[in-house]
Amino acid sequence: MKTKKSNQPILCGTDFSTTAIEAADVAAAIAKKLHTKLILVHVDDFRGLGGVVPLLYDPNQPRAELKRHADRLRKSKAIVEERLVSGGSPFDRIVETVVRYKPQLVVVGAVGHGLAERLLIGSVAERVAETSPVPTLVVRPGSHLLKWVGGERLLEILVGYDFSSTADAALRWIADLRQLGRFHVTVAHVHAPRDSHRDERDLIKRAAEILPARQFDSLLIPCWGNCQGALFERAAREKVDLVVVGTHQRRGIDRFRLGSVSRGLLRHETRSVAVVPADQSRRTPAVLRFRKNNNDHPRKRQTHRRASMRGPDNFELKGDRSYKSG
Repeated sequence: MKTKKSNQPILCGTDFSTTAIEAADVAAAIAKKLHTKLILVHVDDFRGLGGVVPLLYDPNQPRAELKRHADRLRKSKAIVEERLVSGGSPFDRIVETVVRYKPQLVVVGAVGHGLAERLLIGSVAERVAETSPVPTLVVRPGSHLLKWVGGERLLEILVGYDFSSTADAALRWIADLRQLGRFHVTVAHVHAPRDSHRDERDLIKRAAEILPARQFDSLLIPCWGNCQGALFERAAREKVDLVVVGTHQRRGIDRFRLGSVSRGLLRHETRSVAVVPADQSRRTPAVLRFRKNNNDHPRKRQTHRRASMRGPDNFELKGDRSYKSG
């Protein structure tokens, strides 16, 4: 959220739930503070069950509902652009919209921690945050972000720092938050108890190169377990408003081998979380890279064509009719 990015919009994905409404309020307040527009996105992913439910579905309802929510935000003097996207999963369509409009920030609402909610709905916020090429703010219910943007309170931030380029990107993103309001940062480094490679002087020196003076504290957290648990405990003890972490956006075997702190925080942290990718200028989301590579390979195209012709479930891949035989 630097000055040179001031014309880039804020993008907010909504499913019209209570948490999504709170996230949209935060996104609209941020957009208004930065003198830019808000793109409000809803993905209509209705999938009827049985033969009766589809007859009851009104295709005009999502558009009308999106307009109603956009009009509510416009009453706060925010500039709102509505985007209704039909078909596909909400995760895919939101990320595609991010790539198209290149916002400076994505804002989404998170849901509760129930297993069903996390698998069916909460995973949308999690996957968007881990895949988006720009920083993503996941708003938890009851957050103080709206009061902070309105100048009513100081924002307490906890950032996990591991001396990597992604951690530096997270610090730079936090430094840019001064455009929105006052904040105080605790820069926390989680390490094994006998690890002497880093000390607090290293942590202070690195943080001072990026963050404003006298606006942060440094903290070394010895821990034998995982980093997420240590950050959870510290966030609860310090009563922070926002947890910030950089993401390597690992995929495949690297995720299982090296783990993902951002994924653990997104799934289990009860406070709002901001996830910041390392290189925001030249990054293409992994999901789009996979699709491009998968579609560009001739052998894979032929394999998909044969599968669609003889599949036991009579499925047909989108765009399969465009393939030529022979």
